[in-house]
Amino acid sequence: MFLFFMLAALYVYMGRVNRALPDFPRTASDFMQSAKAERRLTELQAALAANPDDMQALAEAGRLKYQLGAPRYIEAIADLERARGLGLADARSFYYLGTMYQAVGLYDFAAQEYRKFLNNFPGDTETRMLLAKLCYTAGDFPGAVREYELLRKEAKADPVLLENLALARWKNKQDYSRTLSDMRALGPAGAFLADYAEGRINYELKVYPRAAALLKKAADSAQTAGGFTDEAALLWLAADAAYKNKDADGAYGCLQRLTALNPAHEEGKSLLAKIEKARAAAAKKKKK
Repeated sequence: MFLFFMLAALYVYMGRVNRALPDFPRTASDFMQSAKAERRLTELQAALAANPDDMQALAEAGRLKYQLGAPRYIEAIADLERARGLGLADARSFYYLGTMYQAVGLYDFAAQEYRKFLNNFPGDTETRMLLAKLCYTAGDFPGAVREYELLRKEAKADPVLLENLALARWKNKQDYSRTLSDMRALGPAGAFLADYAEGRINYELKVYPRAAALLKKAADSAQTAGGFTDEAALLWLAADAAYKNKDADGAYGCLQRLTALNPAHEEGKSLLAKIEKARAAAAKKKKK
């Protein structure tokens, strides 16, 4: 009898751990065409008028409203929550509710839904990444570190993941130096992100000499790092760190690059004009 219970427990455990990830639409490219979704919603509304407690119709309506975008999220949440209240057990709802609660700013509710989904599908790295980023945004830095560490076990050589982990460990007042070293060991892309992360940390700590050096180094290698899409933000931080480190020439070079890349960057234009004015005054004084 003891052996029977042990085998039964093992069967349940293995079924939980190795459960296949659910196949369901998550992104716009997977969604039903809007016109088709609206037609189907009309059919579902008729079914719900006849039977307001049809939990399958409510769940489908909620999923379709999710696919139709943010303006329908409140309706979608109401439908999915009502379906769940009526007894529907569908793990997909946890994912949809998590993303919608996050979108409307209800971070605690979103985290709860993501965790419910991950309890069913612990290997879903996309959802765990969403939870990790949500924890960081909401100021739950221990939670962010925990989730990033779990993700790291699945993707040890991902420099972006390590960058997020380093920042979360710093915010959580933990040592992040080993994480930065691991990033730099991954080659140019990892070294670039390590410099950028460490530069931002030093900038926030107001250690401007170190921040300026790291951010300038990152800015100089951004275009060769591959896949980096926020060069304007990097150039602005590098310029501001240099200026606060009393290196107007260094700031000037970064600002020229910034305004060429993004002519509408107001802070960059303002600081550049200030430096140019000072440079013109210094040149005029030198002539005299």
